[in-house]
Amino acid sequence: MTKKKNVLAGLCAAMVLGLCILAGVAKGETDSRKVASDAYKLRMQGKVDEARTLLEQAIKDNPHNAAAYYELARTKVHMALHGEPQLREERIREAQQSIERAIENDPNNVIYPFFEGHIALFQVYMSSTKENAARLCGAFESALKLKPDYRQAMLYLVEIYGTLPEDKGGDKSKTEQYAKQLEGMDKVFGAKARSVLLPGEANRVDYWQNVLKNNEGNADVLEELGKAYLGIDKVNDAALCFEKAAKINPEKTLLFLDLSIYHTWSAMAAGNDSELLHKALTSGDAAVTKYLDSKPVLPMQAYALGVQYKYKHHLGYKEQADELLKRAEALDPYFSMATGAPNPDLFIPPDEISHNHRYLFRPIQ
Repeated sequence: MTKKKNVLAGLCAAMVLGLCILAGVAKGETDSRKVASDAYKLRMQGKVDEARTLLEQAIKDNPHNAAAYYELARTKVHMALHGEPQLREERIREAQQSIERAIENDPNNVIYPFFEGHIALFQVYMSSTKENAARLCGAFESALKLKPDYRQAMLYLVEIYGTLPEDKGGDKSKTEQYAKQLEGMDKVFGAKARSVLLPGEANRVDYWQNVLKNNEGNADVLEELGKAYLGIDKVNDAALCFEKAAKINPEKTLLFLDLSIYHTWSAMAAGNDSELLHKALTSGDAAVTKYLDSKPVLPMQAYALGVQYKYKHHLGYKEQADELLKRAEALDPYFSMATGAPNPDLFIPPDEISHNHRYLFRPIQ
């Protein structure tokens, strides 16, 4: 009996010790993720420098904190969108280094290579080399290996391989391979893939109207149809599609920013036509207002206010413009000053897999 009791006691002690060790690992993982979550919350409140400081200290304390590296990469991209070109390039390089460390320390987390793809896109724009294109493709292919049904990653690969010239990394056979896979998985994503491959002279409005017949009430298809209308300057039809899409899926309110970008280009093309210029500026301003009415996250509010600042400034409303700029800076001192809207993947929670898709090479995304 004594021997049995000793054995049982030893087993119990081992189990308790094992549970303590497991609890320690779990606690460490929880702490690591909590730092990333806390930094994300700070950044969403416009406290970007505080978020960066918190993450950099966390990495000093634990150089293997993958979650902190990932959130630091996103923070650096966030900051890069506000800076001058030279500073922007530096921050993008730093973001690349951080995301590489995140992947190194947690190679099975699909979130990290997917976001690396967005960083690599910046690098392709800064320097369109075959090496940078390979990094761009490699990031999304890594995400796809970890999540074979990742439709967004697959669609990005269709676009990249189908858009880039062969000497820069384009590959028509891979484009067709991924397009066929998407068609077998999801009819709407398959239609998106085929739309990427349409010749330049194709009637995209007809294409998406036909897709809509079999997918009535699909917000993604309405988005695509609206963008096709913008491509032929049918702005009212585009706006109607965007409004329908936003009613079905409130996240589609981002399309009103796409509409504002269209009006920005129209203003730039107006030349000496003051009437056309005024119409484009006021229409762009109205589109941004509609977006702001949806109460987006603070960094996106700040970006939208910054866009409105430009409209009001060019319309001659200096006091209103200056007030809008102050509001934008108060919400987020690093608000994006780019023409295109920031990628929504910057602003989703750090443990959330992205299901966003924005075309990489299209003027209206």
